[in-house]
Amino acid sequence: MKDGKVGAPVKGATLIGDGATALMNIRGLGNDTALDPGMGICGKADQWVPVGVGQSTMLIVGLTVGGSATGA
Repeated sequence: MKDGKVGAPVKGATLIGDGATALMNIRGLGNDTALDPGMGICGKADQWVPVGVGQSTMLIVGLTVGGSATGA
């Protein structure tokens, strides 16, 4: 956002902070819940399981975003 208006998408952004604080600062949830059609894997010590990711759009106040506004 710039001057209170949604601007260009930020590509390659880094969110600075921690997940617990971000969860406490959620102020709104969209109704666009979707799962990524791809399948990833997660694991350690040669133990792997398939995982999926997805969530609704969220409004989180107080995030610090780093990156460059290069349009997506």
